[in-house]
Amino acid sequence: MYTVFEAIQAVLQQVPVPQKEQVSLLQALHRVLVEDVFVPEESPAFPKALMDGFAVSVTTGLVHAGQLSEDSEPLRLRVVETIVAGQVPHREPNQNEAVRIMTGAPVPPNCGCVVPVEHVEFHEQDPEWVVIHRNQLVLGANILATGAIAHVGDPLMKAGTQLQPSHVGALAEFGISSVSVSKRPRVAVLATGNELVHFSRQPGAGCIRNSNQPMLAAQIQTANAIPQLLGIAKDSAESLKAGISAGLRADVLLLTGGVSAGILDLVPQQLEMAGVTQIFHGVLMKPGKPLWFGIRKDRGHVCLVFGLPGNPVSSLACFELFVRPALRRLSGLPGESVFHATLTEPFQVWGHRPVYQPVVLSQKCGTMLARPVPWSNSSDLKATVNANGMALLEPEHGPYGAGECVTVWPWN
Repeated sequence: MYTVFEAIQAVLQQVPVPQKEQVSLLQALHRVLVEDVFVPEESPAFPKALMDGFAVSVTTGLVHAGQLSEDSEPLRLRVVETIVAGQVPHREPNQNEAVRIMTGAPVPPNCGCVVPVEHVEFHEQDPEWVVIHRNQLVLGANILATGAIAHVGDPLMKAGTQLQPSHVGALAEFGISSVSVSKRPRVAVLATGNELVHFSRQPGAGCIRNSNQPMLAAQIQTANAIPQLLGIAKDSAESLKAGISAGLRADVLLLTGGVSAGILDLVPQQLEMAGVTQIFHGVLMKPGKPLWFGIRKDRGHVCLVFGLPGNPVSSLACFELFVRPALRRLSGLPGESVFHATLTEPFQVWGHRPVYQPVVLSQKCGTMLARPVPWSNSSDLKATVNANGMALLEPEHGPYGAGECVTVWPWN
């Protein structure tokens, strides 16, 4: 039987290269770039004012910082023009003139600095004149030169970048209206079992609501993939065959239930008949031991198939351990990071399989903490309401003490 680590590696080895598509910038949030992006134009495209103030000519006597003292004689300059953002200058001031300018406006070509309005003597009642002290005339002050941020051909973003709002804004600033990204994986979900009814219905005698499908759909969405819900298949060859056939058109097919050793656990047999090659069946873990994984290749299309155990906590744990890393790689992202946390209280697990124990994860002074929550078995989904992750606890370790470090998996 595979260990969890061996099973994760076996899954990732079967993940195909992500497919790519061109999408609008407005659809690009959280998508992953498949190509490097380079700066297409100078930024800024013109010298711009960084402050509201007055631009003065380089012939006015500009100096480098520190060359003049506070008692230097002030200059009285004529204000010949006002420029706001979105306008362009119509004249160049000489050594006795200044241009009133607002933040973001283009600086006239022959101007060497912008003096902030709070550092001059200027009155709206006499807008034709401004008095500027010479120690404010520092060459280059408050001007962002052409190309100061970026030049044409500079690297902007690397392939593999998952686009966040700041990335989208930067792309828009450079006029890049569409990007080449990895396609979002399509994930079909097929619940199996004669006992299942839709979660909105009142179950009859011996039946239960289908909680796995909406839970998995939510997990799929947190993985930036597209869920496709196929409903419930009965424990019959005909019903399973139809559901599996529809699910194999997706990039990933998740089945819940029907993978253990019961007389109605028909999923592995039907998957084999549908042309799915089994990679492994069974993983040394609790919950989730009956996990089944295989792959189907058909005329260039690859579908990863996971037979998840029917108990809901098993499905939840198996998704986080095996399906989410596969979806990340299908989306063009690297594998999941490994996290560690400190146990906040003593705890012990029993049995012979590694236990993925629901825990509450929190942060304190930069340290991640894990507090185990009471949890009875793999059908106890209610216990997970009070958890936001799971911790790996080994029975052979014996009692864990408060303060011990354990490996954890945050849920989303």
